[in-house]
Amino acid sequence: MKGKALAIAGLCALAAALAQAALRPASAHATHRTALATTTIYLTLHNSHFILSANTAPRRVVIFEIHATVNGNTARYPHDFSIKGRTTRLIRPPESTTLRVTFVRKGRYPWRCTFDHHASTGEKGVFTIT
Repeated sequence: MKGKALAIAGLCALAAALAQAALRPASAHATHRTALATTTIYLTLHNSHFILSANTAPRRVVIFEIHATVNGNTARYPHDFSIKGRTTRLIRPPESTTLRVTFVRKGRYPWRCTFDHHASTGEKGVFTIT
């Protein structure tokens, strides 16, 4: 009888240990990824400039939502958006697209439209990570 009670106690301890292990993340990276929040920046494209909803964001994942038309203001020419080595596809009104970029370091990150000569006409700027 004592042997059976010990076996049951041992199985209960093993089940509790397995349940605790399942609740822990697999690695420190997994903890970091799940804690990483996002910021959304909205961009409106015009023919010679972009309007960003904000020019700064904290270190984290930033989702750039890019719209070629808002409230009747449309861009007639195709545009894209490039920052930190990532570039969207070319879009035309009334299309929109998103670009997800992870910023882990504070700093100033230049952005621009890479289509044709658009950056030279003012479709460029600097985005700051704080």
